[in-house]
Amino acid sequence: MNVLTKDFLLLSDFCDRYGRWKPSHMLVAMQELAGEHSERLDVGREKVLESGAIWVLTRTELHVQRYPVFLDHIVGRTFPTMVRRTLYPRFFVFEDAQGHLLASGSTYWAVMDLETQRMVSHAWINERIPNNEAIARPLGYPGSAKLAAGEEELSRYQPVYADLDLNGHVNNTKSADWACNLLGSQTLARQPIKTMVLNYNREIRGSEPVDFSFRRAGSDFSLRCLREGVAHIDVSGTLMDSDDPGGKPSPVAALEGAAEA
Repeated sequence: MNVLTKDFLLLSDFCDRYGRWKPSHMLVAMQELAGEHSERLDVGREKVLESGAIWVLTRTELHVQRYPVFLDHIVGRTFPTMVRRTLYPRFFVFEDAQGHLLASGSTYWAVMDLETQRMVSHAWINERIPNNEAIARPLGYPGSAKLAAGEEELSRYQPVYADLDLNGHVNNTKSADWACNLLGSQTLARQPIKTMVLNYNREIRGSEPVDFSFRRAGSDFSLRCLREGVAHIDVSGTLMDSDDPGGKPSPVAALEGAAEA
C-alpha cells in the first residue's frame, strides 16, 4: 500500500471556539495517519522498538487552504518518499467530500537508536518504504521555523498531565495549541492560522517549566519553547487575511462576543 487514504467526520472535540478544525488536531491527524500507514508497511512503532529504536518527528509544515468546520466530511491521504540520509519524508493532503483541497502538510521523521540517542538509517526499514517519487507532492520538504520581527513577549508554562503522550513527554502537537493560546481569541476570531512550521529540536518532559518567547509582526508569528535558554521546539507561521473566505467559522458556532472572549 503506497498511499493510505482515510475519511472521517469533523467532530466537536476536533474543533476550536469557532467550529473550525483546530490546527493542533490537524497535526494529530497527520501523526495518526503516519502511524497507521507505518504499521501497514510493517515499519510501525512496535517493529522499530524491537530493533532498539523509535520513530521521532523532527519537522512539520502545514498549509491551510480552507478550514473545514463542525460535521464536515474530510478525506485524508498520506504517503512517504524515499529516505534522505537519516530523514524519512512524508506528505499529507486533506480534502472535502467533493475533492476540494482543505490543507496539505509535509513532515520529516527519523529513527533514533535508544542506546546511542543518534539518528540511524536501517536497511530493513528503507526496503519497506515505497518508491513514491512519481506522486506529486503537495508541498516541498518541511522548512525551518523563522523568528518573527515583533517585540518579544516572555512567559512561563508548566506542562500538565493532558500535555503528555505515551512516550512520556509533551506531545509535539501541543505546541500548536500553545501558539494559538498566545495569539488569542481576538486575533483568531478573524485571522485563523494559514501556515505553520514546527521544528522539534529536543523532547520536553513534564517535570520542568517551559519558557515561551513569543513574537508577532502583522500576519507573522513565532514561538520558541525553551528550557535553560535552549530551544526545544520552534514554531513559526502566518495568519489568514481577515476577509479570506477560507477562514469562515461554522454557522452553528456560538459567536456572540467571541472577539472579546
